[in-house]
Amino acid sequence: MVDKELKRMKRADLLDILLQQNREIDRLQQELKIANQQLANRQIKIETCGSIAEASLILNGVFETAQAACQQYIENIKQRSEQQERICTEMERRTKEKCEQMILDAQRQADAYREPSHQKAQQVQQVSEGLKNALPLE
Repeated sequence: MVDKELKRMKRADLLDILLQQNREIDRLQQELKIANQQLANRQIKIETCGSIAEASLILNGVFETAQAACQQYIENIKQRSEQQERICTEMERRTKEKCEQMILDAQRQADAYREPSHQKAQQVQQVSEGLKNALPLE
């Protein structure tokens, strides 16, 4: 408004204009206060988290999820390792049993061949001695 118009207005109208301006100033100051608080809250979050990306990751729980997945993976590896250890131990036990059985079988077979061979060798020796005695040596 121009100064001339203000001079022509009544006091009551001027007071109304001042009241309206004061209300508008109060409203704008309240909005500014809220905006400053919101800005301060965001800045605190950014400062505590280090960066916007880190803040968003923390807010979304990505780190916690990744940690849980890692722990689950490690637990699965441990379980599989224990299972493989049991399987290997059982296979080793069975292999030792088979080896011992094979040794016993080989000894039986060797004994089975040794006895007849020993008897034949004795027979040959007896025949040889008999032939020596039967033939004059001169």
